[in-house]
Amino acid sequence: MPPRSRVLSQLGAWVLAAALAATAGCQDDVTTVFPPGLEPLEDNRAPAPAGEELITVQGGDGLKWVHGRGRVLGPPGLVWAASKEPAHVVADCETSRHAVTVGVEPQYEFGFRVHYEVDDILTVKWDELWRYGTIEGTPDAPTLAIIRYQKVYGSDFITTLQGSTILRAGDGADVTEVELIEQLDALGGNHDNIKRSMIQRFAIMVALAHGRPIPPCP
Repeated sequence: MPPRSRVLSQLGAWVLAAALAATAGCQDDVTTVFPPGLEPLEDNRAPAPAGEELITVQGGDGLKWVHGRGRVLGPPGLVWAASKEPAHVVADCETSRHAVTVGVEPQYEFGFRVHYEVDDILTVKWDELWRYGTIEGTPDAPTLAIIRYQKVYGSDFITTLQGSTILRAGDGADVTEVELIEQLDALGGNHDNIKRSMIQRFAIMVALAHGRPIPPCP
């Protein structure tokens, strides 16, 4: 089955649960305020990796969370530049289709709004805002840079969907330390939904740092 349309992808499982709950009410679109700024969601609980790998930990029941720490053997400037390409970070493997609008919040170094749709028994639609900023160093050679994203509009089947990414210069010119956090509260959503996207985003960072093609969806 093509990965973009698989039933149990991120949001696909939510749609199945939503269909079962359809008799309890209709799907509505809601707006969620995204406060200004680039603060990380919370302290990262994942342990540091030994090599070029991603280690994740998870928890939560209603509001589920996954924390990840990884190391990329590539310069921070390269990894940061690659992360600014929406195709490298959007949940392409977990959704049916998406559309990106760049530059919607000009007060940030870079950013975009992405509209997602997932088709199953129902079609679930939502929008996320992504914000980027170099905190220390320069955009070409950051020593600390942060990405924040959040669902800001769309289906009320998704109560919370938000995340943060931190890139730090590691030991040596060609090492980038990566911290990933995502939180999710959605009808039928689970930790595996979060981890699939997180693992794919990290795999893309590693591939691009080594000049390799983008890996297929997990």
